[in-house]
Amino acid sequence: MKMNMKNLSKCASLAALLVTFVALTQSMQAEEGMWTFDNFPSKTVAAKYGFTPSQSWLDHVRAASLRIASGCSASFISPQGLVMTNHHCVVDCVDQLSTPKQNLVESGFIAKAVAEERKCPAFELDQLVEIRDVTGEVQSATAGKTGDDANNALRAKRAQLQQSCGSDPSVRCDLVSLYHGGIYDLYRYKRYTDVRLVFAPEFGVAQFGGDPDNFNFPRFDFDIGLVRAYEGGKPAGSPDYLHWSANGSKDGELLFVSGNPGGTSRQLTIAQLAFERDTAFPFGLPETAEYRGQLEQFVTRGPEQAREANEQLFFVENDFKSDFGRQGALLDPKFFAGKQQEEQHLRAAVAADPKLAADVSAWDDIAQIQQTRAQLFTRRESLRQLSFLVRLVRLRDHARACLD
Repeated sequence: MKMNMKNLSKCASLAALLVTFVALTQSMQAEEGMWTFDNFPSKTVAAKYGFTPSQSWLDHVRAASLRIASGCSASFISPQGLVMTNHHCVVDCVDQLSTPKQNLVESGFIAKAVAEERKCPAFELDQLVEIRDVTGEVQSATAGKTGDDANNALRAKRAQLQQSCGSDPSVRCDLVSLYHGGIYDLYRYKRYTDVRLVFAPEFGVAQFGGDPDNFNFPRFDFDIGLVRAYEGGKPAGSPDYLHWSANGSKDGELLFVSGNPGGTSRQLTIAQLAFERDTAFPFGLPETAEYRGQLEQFVTRGPEQAREANEQLFFVENDFKSDFGRQGALLDPKFFAGKQQEEQHLRAAVAADPKLAADVSAWDDIAQIQQTRAQLFTRRESLRQLSFLVRLVRLRDHARACLD
């Protein structure tokens, strides 16, 4: 459920989203589309699949879905606040509850009674309760402004809107930008900060087959974590929850997935994709690979080193695999030519529409920005690496001084 948050597309920062899947023959294929709960194409789904998601059904799924502050998806699965998510979304809590004598990450944890559930030191569950369109307010605040003035105005408006929810610690508001600023929504959440660990399997069982080419054997792992939301020191009431299916899904059934997503980068222009291919990935991939190698060596030094670094190694492996695959796709001439053709068709369609023709230059403007972006990126990365080297030298000198 945890997703790579780099290069978010039109669904950036979206906190609740539905993706439709439909089973075709003996395989399952994803239908195109990501939709927010307040803009779900119910009529299209009804016409194509014979199911009409009512507003009450959408509200129920939204209320049953949760966001973990770390960026993971989760959901209520009982009326007493029980929450299910992925193992890697609770492993920090498991690690924090461990002791030198009891490594719960390695051995796993299960509360046999509610009284045995342990509070996670730093954990937050967010339940989306309201979506309010504030596009007009944001656009009015930034109207006629450019550069720093526009950015400062947007930051000020963001702070004002997010603070409009008041000081109640059980309420959180986020300003969400969709479609690259085409729409701004204010998402109001109910916050649960008293969250207690209920169950987490052993790390080796939860991540079986997951390193380094995850996942080799996903059907054999147990990638799950259970926590419970509390209010007033008691399990929180959760009337909206996802019920267990005794028999599971079947071939041909229409399925919906609700979650806290990243993005697909499908709306990036050719110039933006070229920037990633020629600048971002050539800088980032070698650095990630080197860090992965350092972690691989570190975990071999002993049980404590392995405990400290195994989780980080897992995430670094994921990042490297994701970026390596994306770079490979962008370096594929056939794939890139297809993306170029798609953009040409879109630009032609925009140019042919009198209402949109004035926006054709946007592609050229973005392309020009990428040139400046590449220069700034290279300079920033060089300065960052230099700063890192300076810190290493200072640490070395400090260590030598201590030894002397």
